[in-house]
Amino acid sequence: MSIFENLKNMKDVFSQMGNIQEKQAELQKRIAQIRVSASAGAGMVEVTSTAEGVITDIKINHQLIGTNDGKMLETLIISAVNEVLRKAKETISHEMKSVFGFNPGDMERILKQSGGMPGDSGSV
Repeated sequence: MSIFENLKNMKDVFSQMGNIQEKQAELQKRIAQIRVSASAGAGMVEVTSTAEGVITDIKINHQLIGTNDGKMLETLIISAVNEVLRKAKETISHEMKSVFGFNPGDMERILKQSGGMPGDSGSV
């Protein structure tokens, strides 16, 4: 391979890096605007978070507060929080696929399983 072919290949790599940076910026902008919600106890507790997993709101039905059953309330809050965090993670994965055409996390797992990641033994 000539030096000119090497330079062309390097130019292509740097060009793609710029593309990735633009897509990363687009992804961050989209994710910053997304809110996800989940509920537990047939809607008695509702939790909202950002796609990054920051809890922004918790609503508790007033009927549940008057029951004096603190353990049930705690359980419902934990359930709703766990569900909203799962949805947030799923949303980020979906957005990554939408922006990049694939989920980089999937690619990393594939490489690890095939032993393609430096320092990995191929086990997950």
